[in-house]
Amino acid sequence: MLSPRLPRAGGARRAAETSPPRTRTRLSGRLMAVFLVATLASVGPILEGALGDGRGWTIGLLLLLVAPSLARAGGPRFHPLDPETYIPAAYFLSVGYAPILNLLTSYGFHLPSYDAAAMQVGYAGATGCALACTALSRLPESPNTERLVPMLNPKKMLDRDWATILVGLLGVMLIIAWIASIGVGKFFTMSYAANHLEEEGKGLLTSGWFLIKLAISYCFLRFASVRKAGLPVPKALLIAGSCFLATVLLNTIMGRRGPLVWTVLAIGLTLHTYGIQLRRMWLAVGMVCVLFYGIAVEGARAAQGSGFDAQITSALTHLDRTDNPLEIGELKMVHANLVNIVNERPPIVHYAGESWINAFLILVPKPLWSERPLGLGQRYAQWMSPDLARHGGGFAMSATAEGFMNLGLLGAGIQVAVMSGLFFMLPLLVAGARDSTMLVRASCATLSSFAYNQFRGEFTALLKITVSLGIAVLAVVLLTALIKLLRQSLFALQPVRRAPERGLSAARLSPPAARPLLQAPPRQ
Repeated sequence: MLSPRLPRAGGARRAAETSPPRTRTRLSGRLMAVFLVATLASVGPILEGALGDGRGWTIGLLLLLVAPSLARAGGPRFHPLDPETYIPAAYFLSVGYAPILNLLTSYGFHLPSYDAAAMQVGYAGATGCALACTALSRLPESPNTERLVPMLNPKKMLDRDWATILVGLLGVMLIIAWIASIGVGKFFTMSYAANHLEEEGKGLLTSGWFLIKLAISYCFLRFASVRKAGLPVPKALLIAGSCFLATVLLNTIMGRRGPLVWTVLAIGLTLHTYGIQLRRMWLAVGMVCVLFYGIAVEGARAAQGSGFDAQITSALTHLDRTDNPLEIGELKMVHANLVNIVNERPPIVHYAGESWINAFLILVPKPLWSERPLGLGQRYAQWMSPDLARHGGGFAMSATAEGFMNLGLLGAGIQVAVMSGLFFMLPLLVAGARDSTMLVRASCATLSSFAYNQFRGEFTALLKITVSLGIAVLAVVLLTALIKLLRQSLFALQPVRRAPERGLSAARLSPPAARPLLQAPPRQ
């Protein structure tokens, strides 16, 4: 007996079919990699129980640092800009660099008990970072060049190019408005702490820096992508990107070294996700330059407000007095704050998860809500040194310390895992997808470039950066649509040129019946 066969929908047909073997293999391989990293995370406590004095935590942390690069989809690889290598290294700088340097230079190769307690908290965060990076790892994809690069007319500026440049100019105008609100004369004579104090309540104006950084990454990516295709490039992109990059140099005059470093890193990550890989040698040279640049800015900061000559002299003096350039004061301070929080347990969080909730509430502009909650770093500064807090000073509240204050060791692992996966790893994967646009690549890589800066900061600062970049991307999209609409309207208003009508011969105007018939020639 024949049974009727009814057609099934495409979704039902795909559901009934078995999944491809390659997909199942990749999934099982990824689960196995995560299981191996989770197993490797147990090495730290075992070694600490056997060795003690923080040595077990240190060895375990170094193993977790390289684990995502070893378990990377597609095989082990250690390029510094790969997400599986870059994100754990950024976390390591925030919690592991200073204590390991102290361990290597200590007598007897051991850490004090208070440092060992902080290393345990840092190890919990390293576990969360390694698991998140390993679970989300995937094979890199080559970009869809035919879709991204205008092959027919490469010198032509696209509507999105002009929109991104306009957003960058808007960021410059916001920064100029912020400087004008301070006063140009006062701006160049303020101290470093007073400069930070002037930003209080003016987050809308200072968010212009993120608009500028997005425009820089986009312009350099468009320039490099066209050059990689072997085509001539529009010079307006290179000129605009260079001018915006020169604007970021203003942060050096303000005594800040991070913004320029994160901008250059954003350019490198943007190019890397497109498949333009920088050589490790140049990255090593860049790290050395960053090291000496940071030391010089730290020295110039001591004489900030006393004139450029005094700042340059102070920077050179600080370089001469630096005996060991590997001892980075900023990293030592971040670790010292973590040690203090772990051992002293300051009462700055009233219930579990308070700072995570306040991180979203602080996004409300202060002019709209003057009594909004204080950030965890501000509370810590008021508890640690009230006089310093009143004068605009503060202490770096690392993500590991914030997670520990909220929920102990589990909170440290959760916060670092969420930040690593949701805000750094996923954006880099989206930026490296085959069909991602130039704007998506630039914005995602720019967000991920703040990895170290936010591992040594608190969650609310990361949310502010994400919102600012999201507004910048939305502005680019809206301006692109507006520019396209204006261009189409102007094109429609142009008079239509018609070709002049040619005179028709009388033979073509005569009816077919009146035309003489052509006779075939006689056969020979």
